[in-house]
Amino acid sequence: MKLLLFNLATDADDPILGFTTRWIQALAKRVEFIHVITMRAGRVEVPENVRVYSVGKEKGYSEPRRAVEFYRHLFRILREDRIDACFSHMIPIFTVLAAPILKVKRIPIVTWYAHPSLTWILKLAHHLSDRMVASVATAYPYRKDKLVVVGQGIDTDFFCPNGSHPEEPPMILCVGRLRP
Repeated sequence: MKLLLFNLATDADDPILGFTTRWIQALAKRVEFIHVITMRAGRVEVPENVRVYSVGKEKGYSEPRRAVEFYRHLFRILREDRIDACFSHMIPIFTVLAAPILKVKRIPIVTWYAHPSLTWILKLAHHLSDRMVASVATAYPYRKDKLVVVGQGIDTDFFCPNGSHPEEPPMILCVGRLRP
C-alpha cells in the first residue's frame, strides 16, 4: 500500500505536533511507501520509505504560494506513483484542496479532526472525505455519519514512567478541559 498523508507539521522537535513523526514512523512499518505533504517541516526524522514535501510555511511563503506548492507536490506524487489511500491529519484545508483530484482517481480520503472549532472548511472536508476520524466522539464538532472514533493514538512506549527514582512516590499529572 502506498499512502498519501497530509500533516499540519512534520517536525520531530515540535512541542505539540512532534508526535506525528512517531506516527509516520509506525505507519511506515506497515505500508510500502508514504508521501507526506506538510504545511511546515522542521527536523524530519523518517524511514527511507517516507518522503516529506513542505508547502513552505516555515520559509514564510504566503498562502497563495503555499497553495501553488501544495498542488505542485500533489501532481508530482500522483504522476510518479500510484496512491492507494489518503490520510489527512488535522488539516482539513488540504483535504478540500486535494479531494476533487483524489476523487477522480478513486483514492479514498480519511480525515482526522479533533478540535471544537467548526468551520465551513471542516464541513466541506467532511462531505469530501470517505471517513472522518477523531480520538473521541465529543472532539468532533460536526455530523457523526462518517465518524469513526479511534482513541488518542498515544505512544505508550514513549510516554511512560522511566522508573529512575523508585524510592520516590510516583508523580501523577491530570490534565483535562472544563466544558459546559
